[in-house]
Amino acid sequence: MRKPIAVIAASALITSSILVSSSEAATKPVVNPIPITLPVKPVGDITFANLEEHIADISLAAYDSVHQVMAKNSQPKLAVKIYVGPNTKTSISDVPGAFKKIIRLWSGFRQPLDYSALVYGYKDKDWALKTDAKIPVVVQTGGSRGPVSFSTLIPNCTLENCQSGNSGTNDAAGHGYGQFQMDPVAIARDPMQQIGGVFGHEYTHTMQGAQFIGTRNVGKPVTKDQAAHGLDNSPSGLALAATPCWMTEGQANLLGWAAVADNFDLYMKIRVGAPKGWPAEGFNDYSATSLQKLLMTDNPPNCLPPAPIYQLGYSIGYLVIEALTAIAGPQSHMAVLTLMGRGQSYEQAFKSVYGISWAEAAPILARVAAAEYAATP
Repeated sequence: MRKPIAVIAASALITSSILVSSSEAATKPVVNPIPITLPVKPVGDITFANLEEHIADISLAAYDSVHQVMAKNSQPKLAVKIYVGPNTKTSISDVPGAFKKIIRLWSGFRQPLDYSALVYGYKDKDWALKTDAKIPVVVQTGGSRGPVSFSTLIPNCTLENCQSGNSGTNDAAGHGYGQFQMDPVAIARDPMQQIGGVFGHEYTHTMQGAQFIGTRNVGKPVTKDQAAHGLDNSPSGLALAATPCWMTEGQANLLGWAAVADNFDLYMKIRVGAPKGWPAEGFNDYSATSLQKLLMTDNPPNCLPPAPIYQLGYSIGYLVIEALTAIAGPQSHMAVLTLMGRGQSYEQAFKSVYGISWAEAAPILARVAAAEYAATP
């Protein structure tokens, strides 16, 4: 059962017991669970073989598959604490409800031990810095100068632009923590913000890292090469280093949006401009051949920010993940990440999950993404 929501003083600390079972101690080597049978079977009529004939059906099939999984899943147990700035108006009134939806979607997979969310706007920057320093996982990992703190990101919030989000599983033990900036202007113009899509998106990033909790490299010293690319050996650091960039953001966009949208019309209101919503400087060829090359080569560390190509994960990566979800459901691509956490390469994990090689699937997915991009006004 959920505990009563508690609002404490001006900081509006919301505590809820949104079920997710934390299992064995995260410090022990584990084989993180996959709640579906592999290789997966199609969840409906769409397959890799006929995907190009069903481009018009992909969005609805993907959305329906997400909500079918949510309806079937039990609500896990997870302690979630949401810290809201005293002068901050959140994009939605029921922030715990948004987290509850995305956590339910990922039931059966490894989730963080607990989760803290820091929600603030420009007027609450000072409050955010002080509150960040008191978050338990920040205190446990070196304070505001440690690797988990958002103290270097909070100052980037300005009166003109305060709308970023960041979230992950950034300590070896497996605690989740995210920051969510609330910008009234952005909220007013962005349907994704208006339904709480940012909370689903960022928690999915935490889930990506959670698939690496307890794996063999967690907590090991950082190499010079890792440090040069801003990577570390936290669960989220390992996930970021292993996952194609198009997948990292494409998965977070698709699942974050679809899970919190209560109906298909709302989902499509968010999706309408997505295929062309995140252009990348210097990338102008959206033909199937060019997108196939992107899918085959968009690998870390070279694709990671500040590389402009990273932006295409939000758009082209989104289209690819939507297609994979229409074929095999949302759990399929999280299973790819779980297998990568167990030590498989992306190509090995893809074949294990979908029963088709990445070399065979990528051209199909690229043609679909190119067609959808071309059809977008």
